[in-house]
Amino acid sequence: MYFAEVASQLHFGRAAERLHASQQSVSHQIGQLEAELGLKLFKRTTRKVELTFAGEALLTEVRLAFEHLKRGVEEAHRAESGQRGKLNIGYFGIMLYSILPSAVRRYRELYPDVEIVMREMDSFLLEQKLLDGEIDIGFSIDLNDKHSETSMNWLPFSTETIVIALPKDHRLAAKEKLVLSDLAKEPIIVLNRVASPAQFDAFVLLCRQAGFSPNIIQEAASDQAVSGLVAAGVGIALVMSCTSKLYGNDIVYLPLTDPTYEFKLAVCWLHSNQAKQVEQFVEVVRSFVPPDQ
Repeated sequence: MYFAEVASQLHFGRAAERLHASQQSVSHQIGQLEAELGLKLFKRTTRKVELTFAGEALLTEVRLAFEHLKRGVEEAHRAESGQRGKLNIGYFGIMLYSILPSAVRRYRELYPDVEIVMREMDSFLLEQKLLDGEIDIGFSIDLNDKHSETSMNWLPFSTETIVIALPKDHRLAAKEKLVLSDLAKEPIIVLNRVASPAQFDAFVLLCRQAGFSPNIIQEAASDQAVSGLVAAGVGIALVMSCTSKLYGNDIVYLPLTDPTYEFKLAVCWLHSNQAKQVEQFVEVVRSFVPPDQ
């Protein structure tokens, strides 16, 4: 700082005034710098001060360093305000048929310098990764778990019903609606428990409450795979309503009326995560939430 100011002013007195220091202190600091570097940076006479060739070379690099420092401070402020940085988002497969793609696209438009890393995982692992700080935002099913609510915020953004997916030529496809007992003897395709334990357990429980054990003939690793197997005529499936546009030419989706079952899809984040990037992403999600949620 002392060197740059003296080099700019080429006058120790004026440099001292701008630095709010004594001329003696400025001269001492420059002398110490020259001694440490083993270089003569200034030519001093009673009439003027000039930079040496070594001083000119050093000044060029010092000015570049100041520019880098200035940009660094500016970027630090941008990161603090959420304009840059990194956002880790965890989700499980069904969320790709929800507002997730639209929310991410909108956030990218608003904050193009924030790096987004998206990781697919099941809902229970997602919650653990949030608690461990490995992800910042989770797209999950709101199970109304009071324990998790003590550490996390939940913003429900969609209520999904369970519908029944049948091949178009299935004997039940002409009906307007179905009850669960209609499926008692049907070959059923399910999303495997590893991929979505909450959905799997809820489905088995519903069937048992209806008085039968489901005839599961095929398990699949993704919602799209489940629908693909239904389209191929392998069996029928209970799926979330948000997937009901998949294979529309080959599948009929009918409402399940007895019992009805709903899942609330939600975005979640830790109470303790005060990052501006998280706050701004949640606001983007909020802009997509219907008023009745």
